[in-house]
Amino acid sequence: MTPFFPEIASSSLNEQDLQIFHSLDQETYGQELAGKVAEKLKKAPLYHSHRDYCGIGLYVFERKFTLGEVNDGMGPHPVLITFESHEEFVVWLANQSDQRMSLMIRDDRLSFNFNNQTITKIRLEYFLEDDYSPVWNSYCAYVRKRSQQ
Repeated sequence: MTPFFPEIASSSLNEQDLQIFHSLDQETYGQELAGKVAEKLKKAPLYHSHRDYCGIGLYVFERKFTLGEVNDGMGPHPVLITFESHEEFVVWLANQSDQRMSLMIRDDRLSFNFNNQTITKIRLEYFLEDDYSPVWNSYCAYVRKRSQQ
């Protein structure tokens, strides 16, 4: 794993963001979900597509699994982390949670980027759906549908 930005510590969050951080799910994603995501990433990236800042996406970029920022539906730029192998990526993603992923951001705009369209379990699950679309409105419709079940 090669990080290109320093890891953000929760202690660097302001009081309001720290409350949000503590409310986020701490359950790790697990090996099964991570493995399925890795397989699908070989065929298509996971990202949001709308104008301006689109959060964080997952890609296979230059033959490496990559976590990177997305802007105007395009990424990864800048690249935040790359992984040398499928296995390394799966182990890493399996041990992440919504709480930990909320900090996988650049630190130069912390108050804007924190928990802003970061990778979450529901995004990973949506990515695995047959009708996955990176379009923001499609994701919102999926979240709404899931909340009504």
